[in-house]
Amino acid sequence: MVGLTTTLIAALQVSSPSTAAPVRGTPEPAVFRGRAGELAVDAPKLDRADIDLDGRLTEPEWAQAAVLSDFTQYEPIENIPSTEATEVRVFYTADAIYFGIRAFDREPDEILARLGERDRAVFGDDWVRIMLDTFNDQRQAYIFYVNPLGLQTDGFWIEGLERGRGRGRGGGGSRVSIDFNPDFIWESGGRVDRQGWTAELRIPYVSLRFRSVPMQDWGINIAREVKRRGFKQSWAPLTQNVSSTLAQSGRLVGLHGLHPRRLVEVNPVVTGTRDGTRTDGTFSRASFNPDYGVNGRIGLTRNLVLDATVNPDFSQVEADDNRITVNERFALFFPEKRSFFLEGMEIFRTPRNLVHTRRIADPSGGAKLTGKVGSFNVGYLGAVDEGPTTLFGGNDRAVFNLVRARRDLGRNSTIGLLYTDRTLTGGGGANRVVSGDARLLFGRFTLTTQFAGSWTSDGSSPSGPMQPLFFLQLSRTGRAFSWSAKFDDVDPGFDTRSGFIPRVGDTETFGNVRFTHFGRPGSVLERVSFEVRGDAFFDHDEFWSGGTPFEGEVEAQSTWSFRGGRSLTVLLRDGYFRFRPEEYATYEILDGTNQPAPFAIPPALKHMKAVAVFPRLRVTNALQVNGRLFYREIPIFREADRGLELQVGPDITLRPTSAIQLSLSHTYSRIWLRRDRTQFSSVNISRLRAQYQFTRALFARAIVQYDLEEQSALRDPATGRPILVSGSPVDGVNRGDFQGQFLVSYEPSPGTIFFIGYNRLMSGERTYRLSRLEATADRLFVKLSYLFRM
Repeated sequence: MVGLTTTLIAALQVSSPSTAAPVRGTPEPAVFRGRAGELAVDAPKLDRADIDLDGRLTEPEWAQAAVLSDFTQYEPIENIPSTEATEVRVFYTADAIYFGIRAFDREPDEILARLGERDRAVFGDDWVRIMLDTFNDQRQAYIFYVNPLGLQTDGFWIEGLERGRGRGRGGGGSRVSIDFNPDFIWESGGRVDRQGWTAELRIPYVSLRFRSVPMQDWGINIAREVKRRGFKQSWAPLTQNVSSTLAQSGRLVGLHGLHPRRLVEVNPVVTGTRDGTRTDGTFSRASFNPDYGVNGRIGLTRNLVLDATVNPDFSQVEADDNRITVNERFALFFPEKRSFFLEGMEIFRTPRNLVHTRRIADPSGGAKLTGKVGSFNVGYLGAVDEGPTTLFGGNDRAVFNLVRARRDLGRNSTIGLLYTDRTLTGGGGANRVVSGDARLLFGRFTLTTQFAGSWTSDGSSPSGPMQPLFFLQLSRTGRAFSWSAKFDDVDPGFDTRSGFIPRVGDTETFGNVRFTHFGRPGSVLERVSFEVRGDAFFDHDEFWSGGTPFEGEVEAQSTWSFRGGRSLTVLLRDGYFRFRPEEYATYEILDGTNQPAPFAIPPALKHMKAVAVFPRLRVTNALQVNGRLFYREIPIFREADRGLELQVGPDITLRPTSAIQLSLSHTYSRIWLRRDRTQFSSVNISRLRAQYQFTRALFARAIVQYDLEEQSALRDPATGRPILVSGSPVDGVNRGDFQGQFLVSYEPSPGTIFFIGYNRLMSGERTYRLSRLEATADRLFVKLSYLFRM
């Protein structure tokens, strides 16, 4: 009898239409059922709203709001009713739009709801996401996530920009870029109760951009994830059989009388550092060094925003993660973390990364204009970089000018132009790039292309002829079957001093085919996917003269997704690599008489086998274990030899309480020489991150990281004799680095922040014992900024 009563109560909770009772004398709210195709929402406009954003939905305004209900699951199974009922209420006033969320849950004690810092909290928690396509152009949308405690994450949903092969998909199957870097000012509150959880959101129009017309429609969709089960659902149904996610949205229709305040923001910033360094065996600390700057923002129109900065603060709260660099041939990519460059930078994105603002190393000032004019997205970024002086000596500065325009074409397609210019003020040279790109949608097919040319001068002579770059990709989306093909060609002379193109002089061809089988609703095995990929790299000149590739691989990958957010991916690979003589032009060997002798390029490496396993395991709501395991044959580039690598990378996240988060990751890589099974290198990177969240705005964090490396001296693969590079032998490496950081941060809203922290770097022998490491640098840093919004 008790079990029957519990079941009936749970059923009533899930089917309950609302927690906001209608006010006597007011009409019943309009209900828009997503599965029934009722996707044109006529939300009421209220004269005023007196909402206490505590997540309770008790104010009378919620009883008048339009109700979005009847959600549809889109992951792991498409087009079935959602497992947990969701209702979202919406109304608007002259200066803001309001959302009230009721997320029912039959097991409220299992809801994942924890405190965390802004923009990171929802990734391990239950969440609801609101997407607002304010221009209704199905190309870009604001996204606002909220977890059950009202914590915020926001950014832009940008159609068609891939995050990388094999990485996550957005709802609806499009491989899209979700840019979490922009921070918008909005308000939210949430709470967990016996029926599930509720949240309230207020989004002021001053934080949004939209058309200047008296009556307008906005695209809208609502999504929800029940994290412990891995179930995702949406109000407007989503399918992977459509290439555009935003094209599947509903609409807020007939919005009128929107009167945002003029956007005017002033953000003064005060920072200070005290650095310590070891010089000639003595560790000393400089005096405290304060610095001042100011950022400003003004809305020229509803759609055009001008940002400017003088002596900007570009301090990074958290250092870049260490990467394994023992066997790398190309520069590693590190993302931008500086706030001035992050805001509004989505307009400058192109298929190949021709704008990478970390190239602006030490700016003294800058200005940026971004927005939309008619069917054109436009952007300009200018900055003066002291980097050529501070990094390379001399008296020159670099002036950056970046100009971008992108036009909407048809329902979902775009074409764009980009111009970048980096010029040294003292006549030391210039680099200029002109690029055109297009993204064209034809049903399930997407064609993405880009052509660019660069001109570079050293200042002593005119720039040479244009050096080209060409990119072309065709892809087909689909729930059960998808494929893509890519051609990427970069001339050896192509150069971008404002972007990041790690492989210059290569021509790449790539293709993949993916099949997916879905299990029955409720089954243990929810989804199985199988993908085959082929990738080949040619020397640019050899490709156009009919040559063969110098590098290639064929991979087969299968992913098994199980109930409860657990998965296992297995990868098999067969690879090929040919060493190119020009990369070893400075190599010689010591012969038997200790005299330099020519270095012989070894034959190509064929059939390099690899197997990899990627487990993802949610043990409990508090414990998540992920990892990777590689065992593979690889080219050892520094010795031009064949090697074997074992790489293990466990990653553990523990959330014992709603306020404590512990994450521990370790990367172990060991490379052997295939010819005699002796060790070439060994690397251990251990990282512990501990954070305590006192409130939504205040947290303390500690990070400890070890980077230990051992590498043997270079030896000739054929003779075992020492290798000379530019006439000198290359000795082995045995080192250890320790990095420690402690930070206390208070951030009640974007732009208003106070933090104080301490970094310490120690180096020495390859050991985990701090007593054997020597302090080489440290830094005490503070920051105080306040955002004034007029």
